[in-house]
Amino acid sequence: MKVLVLFYSQTGQLKEIADNCISPIQNDTSIEVDFVKIETEHQFPFPWTRLTFFNVFPESVYGTPFELKPIAVDPATNYDLIILAYTVWYLNPSIPIASLLQHQDAKRIFKGKKVVTLLGSRNMWVLAQEKVKCHLKTLEAELIGNIVLIDRNKNLVSIITIIRWMFYGKKNPFWGFPRAGIIQEDIESSTRFGEVLLNKLKTNDLTDMQEELNQLGAVDINPSLLILEKRASKLFGMYAGFLSKKGDFFNKDRLGRVSLLSYLLPVGAFILSPITTISSFLISVIKRKQLNDEIRYYKQNSLRE
Repeated sequence: MKVLVLFYSQTGQLKEIADNCISPIQNDTSIEVDFVKIETEHQFPFPWTRLTFFNVFPESVYGTPFELKPIAVDPATNYDLIILAYTVWYLNPSIPIASLLQHQDAKRIFKGKKVVTLLGSRNMWVLAQEKVKCHLKTLEAELIGNIVLIDRNKNLVSIITIIRWMFYGKKNPFWGFPRAGIIQEDIESSTRFGEVLLNKLKTNDLTDMQEELNQLGAVDINPSLLILEKRASKLFGMYAGFLSKKGDFFNKDRLGRVSLLSYLLPVGAFILSPITTISSFLISVIKRKQLNDEIRYYKQNSLRE
């Protein structure tokens, strides 16, 4: 059997997650695994500068595709399973992955294929996955599983550690703050999901496996964060429109507005986050039944009609 892993990993964390998660499959000599890194012609820097980090905001929010380098997937190879590993940029799939899902070769790669998505995210990813679901449906692929690893630190703590990591390339603990990103224990224990995938491949049972994955903790949704994510998504649409009125990603005319956003967004996060966290928690208590219904939906792979 053949498995294709499509991924874009800027910092290397997502590639480490993918390696650990599917190691049971890689260790099975009867299954061939191909890793293909998705890359845009424009190279996004790491560490980022302040302006480059915030300048990708509108294109991330809108899912604007960038030109990709040739996708090294052999048209003659028939894959039994595709694992799509991606990260989240501004509550949306990263630009390279969004570009892949809209690429002219995407239908050739995905049509008729079984797909498992594998996410490495800070803490809010639900709406990004909804967009990936829509793309996969358009491409006539079948999503049969979703695995999500998140940074389990408090929201404000993870904002500080991730900014330090993104801007300075420093991931180590400092001043009482924890190591940035997803904790190593979670990455290493993700092999349990790979065991499920391996069993499904070996028994030729590539049907929806989400319930089995969920029993192992593949998808965990915090009701308060879900409310916060929906609120932030609406605001992000407004911010993206504000920046885009001054041109596209390559237009220097918008950098003044980008600079303004680079200060307003972090400040707003620190000032408003405690307030919105409390209000989101209260709403999650008041609307518990409605939220539970939503969470049940987001924890599975079908799309709302």
